[in-house]
Amino acid sequence: MITDEDKQRVLECLESGNLWRGNGKYLFEFEEAFSNLHQSKYSLAVTNGTHALEIALAALDISFGDEVLIPAYTFIATASAVLMRNALPVPIEVDRETYCINPKSINEKITNHTKALIVVHIAGHACEMDEIMKIAKENSIAVIEDCAHAHGSFYKDKALGSIGDIGTFSFQAIKTMTAGEGGMIVTSSKKLYEKAYSYFNCGRTVFGNPYEHKSIASNYRMSEIQAALLIGQINRLENDITIRSNIVKYLNEKLKGLPGISPQGRKEYASIQGYSMYMFKFCEDTFNGYSKQLFIEKMNTAGFPVRTTYPVFYKTKMFENLYKNNKQFQFIQNKIDYSKLHYESSDLISSKVLWLPHTFLLSDQKTIDKFIDLIYQTYTDSKVSSSH
Repeated sequence: MITDEDKQRVLECLESGNLWRGNGKYLFEFEEAFSNLHQSKYSLAVTNGTHALEIALAALDISFGDEVLIPAYTFIATASAVLMRNALPVPIEVDRETYCINPKSINEKITNHTKALIVVHIAGHACEMDEIMKIAKENSIAVIEDCAHAHGSFYKDKALGSIGDIGTFSFQAIKTMTAGEGGMIVTSSKKLYEKAYSYFNCGRTVFGNPYEHKSIASNYRMSEIQAALLIGQINRLENDITIRSNIVKYLNEKLKGLPGISPQGRKEYASIQGYSMYMFKFCEDTFNGYSKQLFIEKMNTAGFPVRTTYPVFYKTKMFENLYKNNKQFQFIQNKIDYSKLHYESSDLISSKVLWLPHTFLLSDQKTIDKFIDLIYQTYTDSKVSSSH
């Protein structure tokens, strides 16, 4: 939703000619407000969520041949950001109910090459951070929180993004806060902030000469216009989360007795879940053989934007000939044969989970009830069809 106040801030930027970080004001106001919301000392507004991950990895000195543990079930950017550092993403099994990384599966994948762990808070549901941080500390592993789905979400009394060494957020078009594109890095480590700042700002130091470039770096700065569009969304976030949470409770209650539909689980430690999407497993067998694709088409035709979820990351084309197509990886001694990996829970989630965007969770009651009625009608139709 774009309000008149959002438009006015953007118009102000256009009329003043203040379009970038160098002469901006909303960027710095936005970073400060975002830090406060996510209980972190420092924030950096960047070009997008994928770049936020790349910058975080660079700030942690992840480089050639290092191993970074990531969930097997995640969007490809979590893996590609690691590859962009010439490091290897090592898949970790996820929890079958929450879809988040399973702490019990971490230790078995740690080697002397392991340098970092990226946890992904799927649909704003917190990973089990106490156990994860304990494992990381015992093994001297840095922790990045991928909070692309988790704006305003909490683990117990802690804001997601503030628990690990560094947190990353996305403001891409389908996120709960958006400027079409954009991202954010949060941390309470001055050292990591300064390294991230240098990497995202052409090798400059925070307070140094603007023409003194001390390290190899790039330009990942967010524009002032994007910050002007985003800053007002912080004030609306808490109310939107409350609305979405109430709709999710209602949906879960109404769908509870329906065979073949299993909503994403919720643990008590996920004290505030932002619900960037509504996720549920669809079981074709229980729906009497009604195919997933047919179900999606029926929902979409009725105006409900049901979508499939991510593949397991190492089953994408990117990994089929990873070492052959990317010469730098040919020299890595600790190669992973991704073709031989199998993760049962991740495969199950990838094959069965469907989702609706967070905007659907802001719909009126009539729309929500129509969606529920259509699912029940589809189940009834599938039973009648199978009996014939």
